[in-house]
Amino acid sequence: MSLPALLHSLLLQPVANNNGLILPFRTRMPQSLRRVPFAEPCLMLILQGEKQLQPAPGQPLNLPAGQMLLIPAGCELTFTNQPDEHCRYLAWVISLPADDLLPLGRGPVRRELQHFSSDPLLLTLMQQWLQIQPQLSDPQQLLQARRREITLRLLELGYSAELRSGLQQHFSRRVQAVVSEDLSHDWQISDVCQRLAVSESTLRRKLSDEQHSFRDLLSQLRLVQGLNLLQTSSLSVQQVADACGYRSASRFSERFRERFGTSPAELRHSQTADTIIRQTTVSGSTLTV
Repeated sequence: MSLPALLHSLLLQPVANNNGLILPFRTRMPQSLRRVPFAEPCLMLILQGEKQLQPAPGQPLNLPAGQMLLIPAGCELTFTNQPDEHCRYLAWVISLPADDLLPLGRGPVRRELQHFSSDPLLLTLMQQWLQIQPQLSDPQQLLQARRREITLRLLELGYSAELRSGLQQHFSRRVQAVVSEDLSHDWQISDVCQRLAVSESTLRRKLSDEQHSFRDLLSQLRLVQGLNLLQTSSLSVQQVADACGYRSASRFSERFRERFGTSPAELRHSQTADTIIRQTTVSGSTLTV
């Protein structure tokens, strides 16, 4: 199958937000976000519209449909998701956890964004997953196998140094795993120390070695979770705030705007506008982010 035919085929495939491998991000209005962190290496495929990145001041990078972007762990992206002339933006994101990167072994690490034209084999792996996903008998085993196939292909394409970024910062990842079990919990550093069987001074020192603090890491995790929920669910802003450990929606909204440069209400406005556009000019399913 030719590359344009593969891309068109993928565009016709419905992808749920709970797909497991692929997380779809959609919008029908321009959507600008700043300092969005990536804790794991991620592969992004732009299927509709354009992603306008600001990797450095004065150096915009416009990635049209058909481009792939490999994002190393530890990156923060500032970008605008720009819909096409039909008011559609769609990108798929695949996270590559550390467990799938262990065969990489030692070597250089690079944290620079890499973009390239869609690779037919990577597209085929995505297509195969979408075709078998509804009939999975052992979803976790097959999910890990598919992620490792994608990792191996990225290695063949020469991106081992970018993928190794996901093997660093082991201690902060352990902290993240603990608090991510329930971000609505009122986590104290003593709780995490007890779970990890370390002293508070050890935890602070190890996080500092990885250029983190406990409070900053917890705040980042909560806000990223809030961003994901706002984009992929119909929960109210208050419900999202509760799920992320904020006692008030106003406090959550304040922190959210400080971090991402937009408010939860503004993100939700794009969803409301999407409904209006769909009902008046576009037929088909609702795109929510």
